[in-house]
Amino acid sequence: MRKIFAPLSFLALAACGTQTPTETPLADTLPPPQVSEATAEDPYLWLEEVEGEAALDWVRNQNDRSLKELKADPDYAGYEAAAIEALTSAERIPYGSIRDGMVYNFWQDETHVRGLWRRTTLESYASDTPEWETILDFDKLAEEEGKNWVYKGADCFRPKGSDIGYKCMISLSNGGKDAIVRREFDLATKQFVDDGFVTPEAKQGGAWASPDTLLIATDWGEETLTASGYPFIVKRWDRGTPLDAAEEVIRGE
Repeated sequence: MRKIFAPLSFLALAACGTQTPTETPLADTLPPPQVSEATAEDPYLWLEEVEGEAALDWVRNQNDRSLKELKADPDYAGYEAAAIEALTSAERIPYGSIRDGMVYNFWQDETHVRGLWRRTTLESYASDTPEWETILDFDKLAEEEGKNWVYKGADCFRPKGSDIGYKCMISLSNGGKDAIVRREFDLATKQFVDDGFVTPEAKQGGAWASPDTLLIATDWGEETLTASGYPFIVKRWDRGTPLDAAEEVIRGE
């Protein structure tokens, strides 16, 4: 639990800390400028390289420096423990969304570190002790697939007025990074769809256009991402066709 929830305790500590840490000017923590003709006007332009090793090393050093100062505060351990207790309390309100008279909820606790996607009836939800049905156990999924899966949400769809079941695109991040994979999931069977939609890992987004068509923005190759690594081209992807056959719908500038 500590790895997932501890960062929020830093916010509480920053707001409530009783000691004023010794501050080091940010500029003093930067490595010597890497001056070249291309960077003569801005010697720190290398920090713009999102995946650049020098920039990543600098960020890691800042994280280590910040954590060291935070942990030096005598109240740190208490704030961290209180934050974890609040975030894992069984008394939390299980907020959810409603589909077909069922309440859907994502739940994490000390036993289910990665979380459960679950549902219950409206009647049961209104009771003091709802009876939850597990739809997808992300701890179990991660163990079975040997991945560090972090649940990033579900986009569910069925045509209005239709009696077919909901299909969902489940977003999963390996380790919690921004890049995700999206996999088609059947709410009725509680299983991933055989030969269903699956996207490669990337910083991406998408939406259902129909039961057999997705609109997707992802990494389409060279010069299809912003400087920060996010896609700006949306394509229409039809079921049963390869992703590289998707047709462009719109692009940003």
